[in-house]
Amino acid sequence: MHTIQSVSERTGLTPDVIRIWERRYQAVSPNRTAANQRLYSEHDVERLALLKRITDAGRRISAVANLSNDELQTIADQQPAPLPVRSINTQPAQLTADAIDAILQLDPPAFAAILERAMINLGSVGFMMHFAAPLMETVGHLWRSGAVRTCQEHFASAHMRSFLGRTILDANTDPDGPRIVMATLPGQAHELGATMAAVVAAQGGWNVIYLGPNVPVEEIAFSADCKDARAVGISLSYPLDDPRAPVLLRDLQQKLPPQCQLLVGGAATGRYKDILKDIGAWASDDLSQLAAQLDRLR
Repeated sequence: MHTIQSVSERTGLTPDVIRIWERRYQAVSPNRTAANQRLYSEHDVERLALLKRITDAGRRISAVANLSNDELQTIADQQPAPLPVRSINTQPAQLTADAIDAILQLDPPAFAAILERAMINLGSVGFMMHFAAPLMETVGHLWRSGAVRTCQEHFASAHMRSFLGRTILDANTDPDGPRIVMATLPGQAHELGATMAAVVAAQGGWNVIYLGPNVPVEEIAFSADCKDARAVGISLSYPLDDPRAPVLLRDLQQKLPPQCQLLVGGAATGRYKDILKDIGAWASDDLSQLAAQLDRLR
């Protein structure tokens, strides 16, 4: 049996892509250890390698994910050599340009396809840090400059939230996984950072209870207690310097169950480093560091 890291090395697929193909398309059904670690058979490895060959040559995963290994082998033997990978499919700058074009055209299928392609090519953390966050910052700048209409900015935000929400649900497949509550504090209405962190947690095997923006401290603490959460994640993005935040953070830490770790991230995290250190919260504005910390907590 093979771990997901071993399968990744043998097939050339990233662990994120393997998980997405498993959860969204049921391409494979790995066994699980007592600690809920995925274990793949040699049959699974062969299947994933064939799927990679076929999708590299231009087939959509949704069209071939449920075929047998023999059928996949037949397709692989008959198809031409894989198409060369073009920058349009892999580079964040080009993906962002394609996404902006879809937003300007108010084209839901095109925008959804670009989001899917970016997630597969970049992985969950790369998607958040190098595509989703920069894209929404660019859309906001274009809106403020008048280059993007209000309807187009709302279109981008709504579809990004919808895509990330589906990704969280797709990844939340293990009811026995450790639980984490994700939210923003009262007065913090910008939720993209919390949503992106929730995706990273869900892709890492956590069972995410996502509460959204502007949630009262008492409700966050209640959710953590009643769901026996291992951690609570809070995003601090805007306003960058909220005078209520230190009081709310201290109040939340005091109300959390003893076994529950408070994790704080977002663009404004650095403004509150003293209070976060004082209350013993883990803090970082880097999603890759969050992923590593969640692995340690597991």
